[in-house]
Amino acid sequence: MSTGNQKLKNSLDNSDRDSLDDYLSKRNTDMEKPPPDENRFVSKVLLIGVIIVSLLYFAKDLSTNTFNPISSIVSGITFPINQPSPDLLNRMGDRMIEMGYMDLTHDDLRELRSEGVTATFISNVRALGFTDLTLEQAVMLANANVSSTFMAMMLELGYDLDIEDFVLLRRAGVTAHYTSNLHDLGFTEVTPEQLIRLRSIGVTINLIEQLQRDDEDVTLDQIIRYRISNQ
Repeated sequence: MSTGNQKLKNSLDNSDRDSLDDYLSKRNTDMEKPPPDENRFVSKVLLIGVIIVSLLYFAKDLSTNTFNPISSIVSGITFPINQPSPDLLNRMGDRMIEMGYMDLTHDDLRELRSEGVTATFISNVRALGFTDLTLEQAVMLANANVSSTFMAMMLELGYDLDIEDFVLLRRAGVTAHYTSNLHDLGFTEVTPEQLIRLRSIGVTINLIEQLQRDDEDVTLDQIIRYRISNQ
């Protein structure tokens, strides 16, 4: 074979071999590499995993009351929530003076308001005839959830009560609505002591109506005994 033919043959052989080898080599390399989308997916999964672990660790810190810089900063800030303004305190103080409550400082007025006592509350109670109401009695009424409306309704129902009576009735859970219903059922002479007794043992209006269906002349004492024996 001539030298020229030999070079051409070698060139063709090398050309075919190189082309195929390059293709196969590139294909094998591409198959070994994960596709770009897969790389991005794996990265996202890893990132989500890190975030979840961080959140769980953060939640664990909160549940065990460990140091939390954000909560520490917030807890160190005092917010004047529901604090009466100086103007409001001045107006309250003026009304208190008009009603005879003298020398009350802003701190005194704030303390009264924190107990639920306002100038309006005191004025309403005094309007019911309790003009000698002391601040200590006003606080007692407010702490027992005795509203001026409850007091007015009980007086309207015919009860002659003092401040301590109102406190005892409300602490026992007696309401004007309950008392009025008892009157409607015929127990117009029910005493404050009986009201407290009935409520303390859980006598409901429905129970009384049920017992009256069996005996329309049933008495409060019989109702109380029935309730006690069936608890």
